[in-house]
Amino acid sequence: MKRILTILLLTLLIISTFTNNITYADKDDIYLSSGKILQTLGVLEGNEKGDLKLKDNLTRQDMIVLISRLYKDEDKAKTFIGKPKFKDIPEIDKFYSPYIAWAVDKNFIKGIDKDTFGYGKDITIKEFQTVLLRALGYEEESGLWNSVSEIAKKLGIMKDLDINPDNSLSRGQMAVMTLNTLKLTKKGSTLTLAEVLGIELNSQAPVATNIKR
Repeated sequence: MKRILTILLLTLLIISTFTNNITYADKDDIYLSSGKILQTLGVLEGNEKGDLKLKDNLTRQDMIVLISRLYKDEDKAKTFIGKPKFKDIPEIDKFYSPYIAWAVDKNFIKGIDKDTFGYGKDITIKEFQTVLLRALGYEEESGLWNSVSEIAKKLGIMKDLDINPDNSLSRGQMAVMTLNTLKLTKKGSTLTLAEVLGIELNSQAPVATNIKR
């Protein structure tokens, strides 16, 4: 009897391990396929070896750079005239400052508070959900902090993802969330965000499901 129980437990352990490995592999596939599409669109860039660094966390300032590329406005963003209102951006920073000032002007980012951008900090999943809600035209809803994650999930922003909204956002998770959002209809419009931005998704390789700096 003990031998049978031991064999049964070992079998269950093997099945559980195999299932978990499949789950992790599926997630990696979704992150990779989504990242590749964003790379094709010119939004996400890899390092000199071509690695998209999809497991790395995304900083708040790098997120702004990616948004500017998504809106095909990077040339304007990187030369935007005006100084960010936030006090935690280093005076010596010449790269991110114009991007951040551009994002504030476009109302894509509001900062942790009126004086703090959160320079150098990882952006959380919930914070990125807020940014994507604004991109979809859900400005009022994006201000309902306690409901942001629920709204994002209901709209389909979190399709294929089951992650804690308080966690730091990885580049792979960003890619999936961004593609999900591009496929959603913008508030008050019959067009998807991709159509509004002039992005042709049909020509890209299908996602497994819905920086250089």
